[in-house]
Amino acid sequence: MTEELFFNKLQITTEKVFKESDVYSKNKHENWFYSICNGPIFREKPIVFGLNWGVSRSEDYKGHSPQKTYPKDIDTNTWPFKNHVNHFLQKYFGHSFDEVNYSNLCFFRTPNIDYLSYKDWRDSIPLFREYVQYVNPPYLIMMGSPKYLNKLELKEIQEYGFLPEGKKRRAFTRIGVLFDKYKFGSVPHSAAYISQDTHDVLWKILSEKFK
Repeated sequence: MTEELFFNKLQITTEKVFKESDVYSKNKHENWFYSICNGPIFREKPIVFGLNWGVSRSEDYKGHSPQKTYPKDIDTNTWPFKNHVNHFLQKYFGHSFDEVNYSNLCFFRTPNIDYLSYKDWRDSIPLFREYVQYVNPPYLIMMGSPKYLNKLELKEIQEYGFLPEGKKRRAFTRIGVLFDKYKFGSVPHSAAYISQDTHDVLWKILSEKFK
């Protein structure tokens, strides 16, 4: 199956699941909708992903449209998150952001994750799993905590903490196996309240543990 045909198939399923979701039922008037990926699908390439797609905060925002068309071009827009990930991907993994797949664990858009119910996560994660299985990545890097993945989805978890000088709380990178097959790692999101040096240490740990 070609990438575009797969996307079209997954989009149909996503539309159905989204229309039955709690977040849609409670917020139909908001036009948040959903997205699947931010560019063409690169099979056998790494996946970087976050928790869920956000919502534009621009003053002229009138809502998002559901992503119904396969994105044949890479989204070349720059934003702080992309620049952050690109820096560490290139430094420790030899890839740029535009050479990997980018998606989210939950395809449903919201201003923040508080709008998503437990049911929303349980309904949406199988969509992400289908996406992962088609891409068949050598590894996945999650930006943020994997707390919404259950013990059947994420196994063999190992935590590696780092305590920055002068701080009382550790920051973590986590390693595991996702969906019984795929090498998984997580590092804090770019928006986490930690220094650039701490991000650097955790990405370095991640790259070393992946080898």
